[in-house]
Amino acid sequence: MTLQRGRRTASRAFALLAFIFVAVAAAQTLPTPPKPRAIPAGAMAMWSAKLGAHPALAREPFFFLMMTSGVAVGGAGEIDTAYRDYVSRTQKIGVSVPILYLRTTKGAKGDWVFDPAFDLTRKCATRAVAEDNLDSVIAYAVEHGLRVQFILNGGIWSDASCETPQWDLTDHLEQDRMNCQWTQGDQVFPDAYLKDLNGSTASPELARSLTYNVYAKDVRRYKKRNLQAVSRRIAAFARKHPDLFVGVVLDADTYMNPFFRGTQAFDYNPGMLRQFREWLRGSGPYAGRPIDGAPDLRTYARAKPMTLADVNRVARAHWKTWNDVQPPRRLPGIIERLKPGETPIWDDPWYDLWDQFRRHIVDLHYDELSSWAHEAGIPRARIFSAQGLIHNDPELPPFAVRVLSHGPSYDSAGVSVEGAIPRDGHLGAILYGRTARNAITLGNGHSLFATIGRMDDGWAIVEYNNTDLKYPTKRPDYAMAYETFRDAFNYGAREVSAMAWNGSNGLFADQPGYVPYTSWRNTPAEDAMRDFLVSHADVPIGARLWTFGTPVHVDADGWSAERGKLVAGKGFATLTPDAGEVSLVSPSDQVIRPTHIGSLTMRFDGDAKPAKISVEAREGPDQPWRAIGTTTTGDLALAWPAAWRKPSAIVTQLRISLRFPQGRDPAMLSRVLLYPVAPSGRASP
Repeated sequence: MTLQRGRRTASRAFALLAFIFVAVAAAQTLPTPPKPRAIPAGAMAMWSAKLGAHPALAREPFFFLMMTSGVAVGGAGEIDTAYRDYVSRTQKIGVSVPILYLRTTKGAKGDWVFDPAFDLTRKCATRAVAEDNLDSVIAYAVEHGLRVQFILNGGIWSDASCETPQWDLTDHLEQDRMNCQWTQGDQVFPDAYLKDLNGSTASPELARSLTYNVYAKDVRRYKKRNLQAVSRRIAAFARKHPDLFVGVVLDADTYMNPFFRGTQAFDYNPGMLRQFREWLRGSGPYAGRPIDGAPDLRTYARAKPMTLADVNRVARAHWKTWNDVQPPRRLPGIIERLKPGETPIWDDPWYDLWDQFRRHIVDLHYDELSSWAHEAGIPRARIFSAQGLIHNDPELPPFAVRVLSHGPSYDSAGVSVEGAIPRDGHLGAILYGRTARNAITLGNGHSLFATIGRMDDGWAIVEYNNTDLKYPTKRPDYAMAYETFRDAFNYGAREVSAMAWNGSNGLFADQPGYVPYTSWRNTPAEDAMRDFLVSHADVPIGARLWTFGTPVHVDADGWSAERGKLVAGKGFATLTPDAGEVSLVSPSDQVIRPTHIGSLTMRFDGDAKPAKISVEAREGPDQPWRAIGTTTTGDLALAWPAAWRKPSAIVTQLRISLRFPQGRDPAMLSRVLLYPVAPSGRASP
């Protein structure tokens, strides 16, 4: 079977193109939207006293960001007021806006220097060259008191609307094929070669993309210069308006071009092949002896360098010199169909090394981007990558976890979870469909969110929609969004950026032209967000909260009863004791760091409450349960075992035993909350 990432990724092109390059949708007469449900009395204050005891926990809030464009012409209209009643000390609203730092420039006459006041009336064919410039976005944010995240895009999407080398530095650099990614046949296609890619208002130009190898001196020099120019200006804005600055997102979809749908593989640029040979043998920059503009890459050197004899043995080749060494160019099972009895290329150890190297290149590029932005003044905690972690084919293995993992049975284009974590920032995930719902298990046996939470405490969802891109016209429901928001928060994410404020409006969901994967307003996902903002009001980042659904949604949140009975309701779970006992087990595969969590709180509605609560925890499904506390109230300061009071310790599951007075009615459990350790180091009350 011929398998490739391109088939699973190309559909996302339509969503991104609509978001980045189509300004505010044409004016329509909207039906009157239904009013949101009234916020229950006292709901926003449920956790206020708890936070009030340690207000420093609210220093870094959780964000819902509306992805939008065309801010200067109304693209962010109403965001500052639409959710005003739902904002709390720990839950905030803002925007996420693309700034094309290689496209909004002073042009050829100005050596393509970044221009924060780029003239938005400039045209590229029938389109605007860009929908936003930095100065207008900052001015709007300040005028409206609106928090803003800047999508600093100099990657494959930044020049995809149309070619304009007069202004766009990427288009200019791509005129030299040595600056581009090459195919296994040493081809570099025209940017518009994929003009028949279906689904967007006009086909994106995705066939020609810049190479990431360290010998592409002009690419690296210009990209660093412009990224640091935009970052310095944003850093100045952040110092002046710290409450309005959310962060920066770097180069969406950094990978080897996947858009040829299994007909081509990348990147065989001569500079990339030179770097591949040096990576294998541990020479040049990997030995601390960089030349020709390459950086010092000693920290990325292989643990055991290979000799030419090693390479020939693995590749089953007879190369006489290192300059003869080539990565696989015939790719059966990925590009070519498998012949009877032929081994698929992904089971070839030589291809495995090449695929590891490509993942290393993606990892290195995100590392460098983050370091350049940080050197220009952006704090590490506010820098995010933007990697597409999308997997909508259950029959296929998911993408790799580690840079040096064995790759999946298709061209995954250099993507790995580890490689998406930048050296001077955090992982920013682009999630749709199954990955947005945390519905896949990776090769390490953990879910996607559990894997990211283990590897990067502080990650973010920088682009999100629950639509399954394998079925792009099927509209996602409320439950899908509820699961995303619950799990993102409970696995340590810092934000969810929704696609897209100026996309399709849910009021037109039954009409032709409605696009679910760019829709947000008046959708079930927006309803789920409002309910999340209420249930999590004044709940700080780092907490873990299970609400057992919402007033309109039944969900046990993965909890079950080992003894007694648990029946999920709408925003509660009914507990029926067995001889006065109920034993509850949390969902497995959690990422709970004992050094971060200080207390547990349970809330019950009605008169039936337990007389005693005992809590146990374990590090894994085959590990023993260990007692961590007992209480006669709903609040318990946790006494973690000494062996777990270290940063590397992770608890994956809880068991809560409840003893009820005999003869009581079933109890209604409405909340289980794990609360973070207060800044003083003491458990919060």
